[in-house]
Amino acid sequence: MNQESLVKLPGNPPPAGGGTLKQRILADLSAAGCQPLHRLGQNFMIDAPAVAALVNGLHLEPGDRVVEIGPGTGVLTEQLLAQGATVLAVELDRGLFAHLSQRYAGNPAVTVVHGDCLAGKTRLHPAIESFAAGPWKLGANLPYDVSIPVLLNAAAGAPDCPPPSRMAVTVQREAAERLCSAPGSDAWGASAATFQAAGDPRLLRRLAPSCFHPRPRVDSAILGWTLRDAVPAGFGLWCRSLFAYRRKVLPRALRDCGASVDSAAAALAAAALDPTRRVEQLTVNELLRLFQGCP
Repeated sequence: MNQESLVKLPGNPPPAGGGTLKQRILADLSAAGCQPLHRLGQNFMIDAPAVAALVNGLHLEPGDRVVEIGPGTGVLTEQLLAQGATVLAVELDRGLFAHLSQRYAGNPAVTVVHGDCLAGKTRLHPAIESFAAGPWKLGANLPYDVSIPVLLNAAAGAPDCPPPSRMAVTVQREAAERLCSAPGSDAWGASAATFQAAGDPRLLRRLAPSCFHPRPRVDSAILGWTLRDAVPAGFGLWCRSLFAYRRKVLPRALRDCGASVDSAAAALAAAALDPTRRVEQLTVNELLRLFQGCP
């Protein structure tokens, strides 16, 4: 899962409107009276092949419904629309929200929403949940500080918001590698287990700082994810509690999570797990079996 898979692109024509992608973005920012805001984690994608690779990772078909978080000046939005998608774009920056609202006024294929993509730590924005009541995909150049909670909330779904069928997003490379990590590795933990319980992640493309403006101080990556199955309710929270004791043997870890000696032994027996193993060694399927057996 942690191997890079380079996407073969059908070709990358120059951006419409002339000039480089960076020049177009700077012109749009100027027209909107905006500039990149560090507090919002704004690093705009200025590499056309990277944008194309992200779109390609969604495997779009005409009529697909896509949530885009942090659309910025609309570079990715434009490419999603060119593939026939219907887009819900959620933008926190007031100036860019106004810019996009004006740009796509009267376009029924685009809905632009102003606000935070997260409604607290465990919910996506209500507009996303409403839009995602039917089949959907997530494609975005995500701000680093919200990438993990956005991805985990999307993958886990909600009662009226099923997970997306696919995701293709830019994240910090370290975050992508952690979500793609294998059991027993240093990066393996509750986030990776929860993410992989619902679907299959892949590191699609590594991105240098030069792919963005302003340049971040770290490398990035395009992370792909394909839905496999719904995650049982409560599994993510349970994983976080259990992985707080990642290096402990299973009976002790379960007791530290509140289980009695007898209930811990019964859960391990029901999951057919060796009690001498440690939490950090468990695979996704073993964690799911253990979760089902816990009181």
